[in-house]
Amino acid sequence: MERKKKMKKLCALAILFLAGTILAGCSIMKNAKRQEYEERFSRISEVYPTAKAEDLFKKFPKGFRIVYIRQELTNNKTFFHEFKLRGDHTTKQIIGDYTKVRIQPYNDEIIMTSTVTYSDKNGFQTTDGQVLDSSLENVRFLFTQLPIDYQYLKSLDLDAITESPVTGDYSIRYEITNENINSYINLPKGSKTLLEFRGYPKYDKQDKYFLTLSVERSEKYYFSETVIEE
Repeated sequence: MERKKKMKKLCALAILFLAGTILAGCSIMKNAKRQEYEERFSRISEVYPTAKAEDLFKKFPKGFRIVYIRQELTNNKTFFHEFKLRGDHTTKQIIGDYTKVRIQPYNDEIIMTSTVTYSDKNGFQTTDGQVLDSSLENVRFLFTQLPIDYQYLKSLDLDAITESPVTGDYSIRYEITNENINSYINLPKGSKTLLEFRGYPKYDKQDKYFLTLSVERSEKYYFSETVIEE
């Protein structure tokens, strides 16, 4: 009996040791992956901040693209706004397409589509006379409001790291309380949000800037902007 008890204790200790070793190994791997991704995302400081959207022509002489998405709750209805813009290096104009969708169970409804232009002076303007929501008329991109660099990323509380086994696309997500961001997306002071960065190996290999930043509080509050170097 005594021998069996000793064997059980030894087995329990071995299991605890093995579990501790695995957890320690996972923690080391997670920290290494975090450092790797944050080093990749350090290029974000090339754009965040940029004083004016039109200054991107100086940073990307061949032009650029911006995808700007905002999902918000208005009068108990959820709306999705998407702007797909292109900075034309020949005309120095920022122009693209806008879509407004009402999010509904099983049947999203397209409310509005239009061609739009963007300038730092006038914000978004439709080319066909349709009227944008007042909350969108004077939008300034987040990259004109918020400085982000490698040191800032290192200081944040990590929430999750992901990598697609198929495409290799990767992301890193943090839980933050940032009053600049809360103000930008009209959240109450002190609100916690999830700040996520997504990267794409295809563009990493081409040494081109392609980065998506998104902020999420719930399914009702979501914002993202993607800047792509042509």
